[in-house]
Amino acid sequence: MNKREWTQNWSGLHTRFVIAATRLFSAETRDVINYAVVALIISLCTLGVSSQQAAAQAYVQGNSATPSTPQMTVTVPYNAAQTTGNLNLVIIGWNDTTARISSVTDSKGNSYSLAVGPTILSTVNGEPLSQSIYYAKNIAAANGGANGVKVTFTAPAVYPDIRVLEYSGVDPVSPLDVVVSASGNSATSNSGAVTTTNATDLLVGANTVYTSTNGAGSGFTLRLNTPNGDIAEDRVVMSAGSYSAGAPLSSAGGWVMQMVALHP
Repeated sequence: MNKREWTQNWSGLHTRFVIAATRLFSAETRDVINYAVVALIISLCTLGVSSQQAAAQAYVQGNSATPSTPQMTVTVPYNAAQTTGNLNLVIIGWNDTTARISSVTDSKGNSYSLAVGPTILSTVNGEPLSQSIYYAKNIAAANGGANGVKVTFTAPAVYPDIRVLEYSGVDPVSPLDVVVSASGNSATSNSGAVTTTNATDLLVGANTVYTSTNGAGSGFTLRLNTPNGDIAEDRVVMSAGSYSAGAPLSSAGGWVMQMVALHP
């Protein structure tokens, strides 16, 4: 049910209530009851619309590639069919600070934009680390395995870790709300906090670490945990506010972590 249908239902329900109340109660009592019922109906309608928006923002599929030797290019396929209008998210991590991302393309000609990065950590308790996140909005349909994302670097990237995800229910015109990133050296990775501007946002967090990641952070669902120990996680929030993405590590070490907020 869309917002217009909710409004029409509210109007009809309120009209029927007023007619019934006129027959049963005094004017003063009718006013008190009327105000209370109107407030209740508005709250229920708002909750219903928000719940539907949250349900519409959904994880569809994910895949990853983690070559063990330095690479100039890495291609990762979407193994299942893709749906027109969905959003592709590409998380690119690598273990050096020399290589940069030259381009992100795919087999269907979708256009990729940088959401955040590169976030860079110089050598601290391990190798240097870098990570960026790209997205393609309003993607074209594709059969299973027919679309592959190709990441090209300016120099051979050390231990590239490419994660691709597909989401539905995200705004096909301007999906990006806010982003945040951080780096550190500890037993927990965290993106840092950022304040969202929409009532309903899809939050996607990802890290690249020197050790490995034990699972998703509090409130998040783990979507990918690659052989390198780098993750992708997500959650849907129901109100604007300050949020961050975090994840526990197997042991203390260097990490970079980013979070993107996407609105319906």
